[in-house]
Amino acid sequence: MVALEASYAISNRGPQIINSPEELDDLLNRMVTDGRQDGQVPPLVELFCDTKDGWALAYIGVNVKRGTGFMTHSNPAGSVTSFNGTNDRSAVEYSYMGHLREIPANAEAPLDDVRKAAHEFFTSAGARPTCLTWQEDAEVERPDASE
Repeated sequence: MVALEASYAISNRGPQIINSPEELDDLLNRMVTDGRQDGQVPPLVELFCDTKDGWALAYIGVNVKRGTGFMTHSNPAGSVTSFNGTNDRSAVEYSYMGHLREIPANAEAPLDDVRKAAHEFFTSAGARPTCLTWQEDAEVERPDASE
């Protein structure tokens, strides 16, 4: 395990340091609580760690109202996004520190699986979690405005 730097809420103190599975659960539980607020866009957190290969970065979204979430994993070798096996590339919005980010609906997986992936990212020192299926191209499809 390595310490994770978690960027979730705007703070003058900088990223929160995650040193244990319990601290990671506290952060994920906070995201679930925040996501339950009326009108709240589902929250997104950035997790970063130094690895033997350089670095690893994960973005994790928690969509409580849909019972889903998503994860991206990046390292010097490239970037992938979770995949639920569907062809639905319509946009789903998440909020990263007040900024909207769109992901395709086919990136959303069951929330329990996303939580397991976050823990696997932590315990494996930034390796790509094996408990999710991944896609390399996670582009959002937009309807043609001329139609």
